[in-house]
Amino acid sequence: MSKAAWLALLVLVAAMLVLAGQEQMTPATRVTGPARVIDGDTLVIGGWRIRILGIDAPERDQTCYDAAGETWPCGGAARQALAARIARQPVSCHVAGPDRYGRDLARCSTGGTDLAAWLVREGWAIPAGDEQGRYRAAAREAEARGAGMWRGSFMRPADWRRAGDRPHREGADDER
Repeated sequence: MSKAAWLALLVLVAAMLVLAGQEQMTPATRVTGPARVIDGDTLVIGGWRIRILGIDAPERDQTCYDAAGETWPCGGAARQALAARIARQPVSCHVAGPDRYGRDLARCSTGGTDLAAWLVREGWAIPAGDEQGRYRAAAREAEARGAGMWRGSFMRPADWRRAGDRPHREGADDER
């Protein structure tokens, strides 16, 4: 093989490696399909583990207190509410990028409804991160109505995770 042919082959292989690396580093811009609900803010669509951007919902095994001070499974209720809202409809998510645990952060909707806004408005999640302002009015509305977690008192999900009130460590597989 001539020197020019080797050089051309080397350039081709290098280009293929660069493109393959870019494909793995660039998140999909849109993931659509049937979703399986893991917890109140985490879905799986076609093998993509997606965390809904801008909110924090109680963990699946988190408990809250009702107005009488009795505990109730708010994390399980948030998960069930999201599953009922999706109700076998396709979910469409626009992926923004990964979180620190490798899940893809995304804005998700079904039937034209922004799932993050709906979860906050129904009291099943609170605004989080850089998106707090986007969902602040919906959170105030949920609190005023005593919806979801607001029917009593609750520990913010991030605080609950930090307190270690669960056998599950952050970032581990939520499908326990």
